[in-house]
Amino acid sequence: MAANNERPVLTLRINQLKIDKQEFESLLQSVNLKYSPGLYNNDFYRLQILTNIQNWQYFAEGFFTIQDESTGNPCLLLDVKQGMRVLDMCAAPGGKSAYLADIMCNVGEIIATDKFESRIRVMEGNLERLGVAIVKFVHIDALEYEAEPFDRVLVDAPCSGLGTLSKKPDIKWKRDLLDIKRLTPLQSDLLDKAAELVKPGGVVVYSTCTIEPEENFEIVSNFLERHSNFRLDDASGFVDKNIVDENGCIQSLPHRDKMDGAFSARLIRIE
Repeated sequence: MAANNERPVLTLRINQLKIDKQEFESLLQSVNLKYSPGLYNNDFYRLQILTNIQNWQYFAEGFFTIQDESTGNPCLLLDVKQGMRVLDMCAAPGGKSAYLADIMCNVGEIIATDKFESRIRVMEGNLERLGVAIVKFVHIDALEYEAEPFDRVLVDAPCSGLGTLSKKPDIKWKRDLLDIKRLTPLQSDLLDKAAELVKPGGVVVYSTCTIEPEENFEIVSNFLERHSNFRLDDASGFVDKNIVDENGCIQSLPHRDKMDGAFSARLIRIE
């Protein structure tokens, strides 16, 4: 609770489609922006002072994006490679699709779906600024989407957002227990749909920006009971072990990890 009432840290993710780390750090130093590397991911930078950085010309040129370090974890867990076909089922606002394209060096294909056309337009602008060329946007409810199976599927599910209270304090007054009960059937349905859309041997990553077990491991545990052709893979092989919980899933906590509270689980289709 104390951590959620602290002033949020401004975190940037470098866009290596346009600039390398040495050049980017030189730019930060040239304008006396004090920074430190991400605590768990060196593609992220923590700024020590808050500033209107969106007015900086290098933001407009797409050298970086404003993104919490926790959002990078499911992308690392997905373990994408150049040339893969990847599905981002709940893509808005597009930060994870952009990071996946960066990791893939703009080689391959990413399908980003969203049910709201207005959010797709925002994503298109963001990814154009970043020079992302491999993302195709599809205006559709993810539960209705049909396609040939993908190598990787990301389910960044709609959730209560209770891991992001320092950045979105209004959530404290907008959420109640019924919200979680209303969300969990949708979260389960999205994960079931992802299971249909991934190849045998492929990977599904389920992620949220909440710390509530009902929306996190309970969803995954129930999924595994329904789908004997999937297994849970230990996240320790992809991210720092300090943010991996006893179930082998990523669970960051604001007070401990100095980032938003977020969850990710890596599921492999074994047949």
